[in-house]
Amino acid sequence: MGLWVPFVLLWIDSLNLEVLVVSYLDLARGRYSCRSFEDRSVEQAVVDAIVEAGRIAPSACNNHPTRVMVLDTPELLEKAAACQPRFARDESIFGAPLVFLICSVTDDAWVRPYDQMNSSEIDTSIVCDQMMMEATEQGLGTCWVCHFKPEVAQEQFNLPKGVYPYHMLVCGYPADHIADPEHREARTIPLPNFLLK
Repeated sequence: MGLWVPFVLLWIDSLNLEVLVVSYLDLARGRYSCRSFEDRSVEQAVVDAIVEAGRIAPSACNNHPTRVMVLDTPELLEKAAACQPRFARDESIFGAPLVFLICSVTDDAWVRPYDQMNSSEIDTSIVCDQMMMEATEQGLGTCWVCHFKPEVAQEQFNLPKGVYPYHMLVCGYPADHIADPEHREARTIPLPNFLLK
């Protein structure tokens, strides 16, 4: 059972009455791009929790242009794989049992008046990130996929006019494991390079 409190997550083991405190940074460091999944479905309660994490995400001017499609049937997963055959495995993307297609009603998004920047990419990214971290908290592996053909996704899923697909969040119980901390740290940007001065 998970309980959100400021800056920490508490997991309560009712049998042992032990409390494990995990900071958000620990959760973020534990998340990785999973490309191998167990052959089992994700429980509906877990799917619902991930969707809720996306639903409550903030957006520019509170316009909420993001729309999410849950892909969890063989037919829908095969359509997802058709959007990027390079990632197709076992009639899904990386063989995952669950994919979220994250789109935007672009005309509903806030537009910055100074340069006409449409906030759809930002708003959908926030939604995708919150869903990804909730999936991680739920014990799932995830992979955020943007390398797919949007026009194929529009056709495969018969998306309404004005709805543009930006991301696919691939989820499932991981069949691989995270790299050791030293290997992961070597792949991140050094702090002095990350901060502008």
